[in-house]
Amino acid sequence: MARNELGVLMAEPKSDFEVRNAEDVTDEVLEIVKGIIEGWYDEGRIDWENVWDRVEKGQLDDGRGIDMGEDLDSPAVKKIKKEIRAWRNTG
Repeated sequence: MARNELGVLMAEPKSDFEVRNAEDVTDEVLEIVKGIIEGWYDEGRIDWENVWDRVEKGQLDDGRGIDMGEDLDSPAVKKIKKEIRAWRNTG
């Protein structure tokens, strides 16, 4: 741990959780995406670029940010889209 200018111990900032591969897609990440879809794209076409921007503004329960990367065709993105399509089809 580092100390600030007043000598108070400060926790090291946590690295963002990188979501690049299919195995990086946790239930928590899916729930965040579903919440965004429900709030903004409940019906009709989904603007995935906007969804990723919103996901990256969120946080995991452990306080880490989420980094979706730059590749909107990554294995993680493909898995999320597949899961969301299945979820929408059952709902």
